[in-house]
Amino acid sequence: MTKAMAKIGIIGGGFSGIGCAYYLKDLAKDKKNEITILENNDRVGGLASGIKNPAWEWPIDRVIHHWFMGEPYAVSIAKEIGMGDKLIFRTTKSSCYYKGKTAELDSAWSALKFPFLSLAQRIRMGAVMAMLRIDKNYLRYENETAFSFIKRTMGKGVFEMMWEPLFVGKFGKHAPEVNAAWFWSRVHPRTKTLVYIEGGFQTYADRVADVIRENNGKIFLNTSIKKIIKKGKCFEVYTDSKKFIFDILVLAVPLHFALKLFEFPYEYTKKYEQLKSIGAQYFVLELKKSFLSDGTYWLNVNDASFPFMMVAEHTNFVSKKHYDGHHMIWVGKYLDKTNPLWNMPEKKFLEIIIPYLRKINPAFDKSWIIDSFFTRFDNAQPVMPLGYSKKIPSVKTPIDNLYLATMNHIYPSDRGTNYALGLGYKIAQIIKKDLL
Repeated sequence: MTKAMAKIGIIGGGFSGIGCAYYLKDLAKDKKNEITILENNDRVGGLASGIKNPAWEWPIDRVIHHWFMGEPYAVSIAKEIGMGDKLIFRTTKSSCYYKGKTAELDSAWSALKFPFLSLAQRIRMGAVMAMLRIDKNYLRYENETAFSFIKRTMGKGVFEMMWEPLFVGKFGKHAPEVNAAWFWSRVHPRTKTLVYIEGGFQTYADRVADVIRENNGKIFLNTSIKKIIKKGKCFEVYTDSKKFIFDILVLAVPLHFALKLFEFPYEYTKKYEQLKSIGAQYFVLELKKSFLSDGTYWLNVNDASFPFMMVAEHTNFVSKKHYDGHHMIWVGKYLDKTNPLWNMPEKKFLEIIIPYLRKINPAFDKSWIIDSFFTRFDNAQPVMPLGYSKKIPSVKTPIDNLYLATMNHIYPSDRGTNYALGLGYKIAQIIKKDLL
């Protein structure tokens, strides 16, 4: 039993926000407590929100998303909300592009045949990858940079060919700062079989939102937060047109935004605003023909000179029939705001990437493009330096009943929706315990 009725507010309707509300829904079901999500955009889902063309049966995620086998929160919730039979399990193919050639690299067997490394290099890299898959203690790696770890264990040649261009493509000028625990997180949970869901992640997020509403939770979309003030024991949240009052507040937004929304103690803000994050930009291209015609789902681009670091063909995972018979690809890159590409207009950037797409597939032509959709996200990827576990703020802030749910908190992973839902679960359990 709770002490008294509590009004719980969640700022942000991404997967951490809707996950927290979902796991708190039993508090609102009997109307003894109130759960309210305030979301700035016109839909829930955050980085996993989707784009919908009227001609398509399904929306497509703005940024590539899937789950690995064994990711518990996402699959469990899918079953609980009546979407268990909508899960799609598929063995996929991942490859690397290097110096004009493409080769598969997603299993021990493909690693042994990988043409861009010598046999000795392949064996050495495979042994290290196998060790990381087995080792469950990521903290042992966080006091060494990923660059140092890879060069020390796999060798300089493997580092320069295989990993350095990918790190630069992911973190830009911050790549040398990233710790090896983050690299561990990119290897340890990976599975060749991936999981998707019918209708995409937007459909999934919308269904979670529906369940929250069915349990008396409230969700306000298109609601921009102007300021938050702590008044007595309550939080006053001001939007464009309304004031909300909450007893408990969860900031499920990027950390730097949270530090601006609420006036934390000066030293607290100063300490955590130093944590770095970079943005991301993605094209979704609707094509007349298949781009990765060898069946590859995910292609890493091992060339730091490219204006993108990956291409993935969604319709090599799910049927093109859901997209009016057309082929759908993502073309993506993470980048710092100081990068000239950050402020480049969409049309100009598309013209820049087309010749590079042709390097990967010489048959590709601009006429293949039926439509394009461009998304640019701030704070899409935290930069995780040495000793990062000790640098992250606690989910419980120094302000009573104020909690943080940010991408920084799912360390050592980055933007996985399963981990975001897990963070929502963690905070929901803390809130329930605090209400006892």
